[in-house]
Amino acid sequence: MWMHLFSFMILASGTQSRPATGCQARCGGLDIPYPFGIGSGCFHSKGLEITCNNGLVATLAGTGIQVLSLSVDPRPEVQVMLPVAYECHNSSGQITKWFNGSVVDHFTGGDKGVVYRISGRRNKLVVLGCSTMAYIKSNDGDSSYYYTGCISYCNGSRSAQSGWCGSAGCCDVDIPEGGLVLDNNGPVITFRSWPQQVRQQVAESSGGCDYAFLVDKDEYRPLRRDDLNMSLNKTMPVWLDWALPRPDGGGDASICKSANSEYVNSTNGNGYYYCKCSSGYEGNPYDEDPDKGCKDIDECARPREQYYPCYGVCRNTPGDYECSCRIGYHPIGGGPKKHKCTSKFPLAAQLALGKYILCYVSIFNFQLCPSLAKKNRWRMRSAFKVPQIENYRVRLG
Repeated sequence: MWMHLFSFMILASGTQSRPATGCQARCGGLDIPYPFGIGSGCFHSKGLEITCNNGLVATLAGTGIQVLSLSVDPRPEVQVMLPVAYECHNSSGQITKWFNGSVVDHFTGGDKGVVYRISGRRNKLVVLGCSTMAYIKSNDGDSSYYYTGCISYCNGSRSAQSGWCGSAGCCDVDIPEGGLVLDNNGPVITFRSWPQQVRQQVAESSGGCDYAFLVDKDEYRPLRRDDLNMSLNKTMPVWLDWALPRPDGGGDASICKSANSEYVNSTNGNGYYYCKCSSGYEGNPYDEDPDKGCKDIDECARPREQYYPCYGVCRNTPGDYECSCRIGYHPIGGGPKKHKCTSKFPLAAQLALGKYILCYVSIFNFQLCPSLAKKNRWRMRSAFKVPQIENYRVRLG
């Protein structure tokens, strides 16, 4: 059986060049940065509309897909919760219930608009079961397709092993760089059972369900045997890349409102783009408010070894930073941003100077000490003279 695990594309019916005033900025604990928005006039286009349910749970409008995170810079990303696909069998190997994992195919209306694509950089495909496989159809951007997937097999759920995927009952595979293919049918992941006779042999010993799902690489934990009997309403965190239609395709380049922002062609398919802050700046490139838009990064206040190295004196500048050696030191190699500065005085010169100073101090002390000792002896004698005179008695006769 072939199952579309995920197919998701949103088409826009209109665009909003800037948000209206008084827009809701948060839903529960989630910040809603423009071009996303809640309510009419608060989002750029329909695909970026957010619904806030009961003031607590954010979803992509019209889909019911829960949103966990919204990012506009440095990468345009959305983290959502997507359902797990499953196929359940009885002891005879017959399918009793199944769900193909499909969330939504399209919103209707308007020209080409916002597009979401499953991130190949941040997600993986996981298959759980004793008689199943799944693979992804992807494209290299040159109208040619290739497939990647994995096979999960075990002799019943009791033979499945807890631990990292790759053991019996579980397999996983990275999604190709660039994410899932975007075409008229949307991204395609195929879930396919083993031949009927093999499936029946396994089902006779275990029954149960097979599962296939996309999941954030950083949030998927090791396999537990109980995972082969997970809830059929289970969802997993997944990262989506998003992009806007390019101006020559009906989009609006002026959406990059913030100063120090720029326009970038997206890899989410031909004709798409996004905005980003220029190098040395961070914030929201879509927001012209100086307090929310792209602001200068104070590189000198960041952990230098990891982000902005400086092995000397750091000075922040607009969009960049300077790093210079301290007085008495000079740079080597690629400069103080890459290597520690060295002293202008060679080690031999430092040792010679140290010896000279030590010698001078020694000679000075030698000349000074005899006179100090003489003074101390006089003081000690004087201290004992008075008591000796006072205690002296003259005996007459």
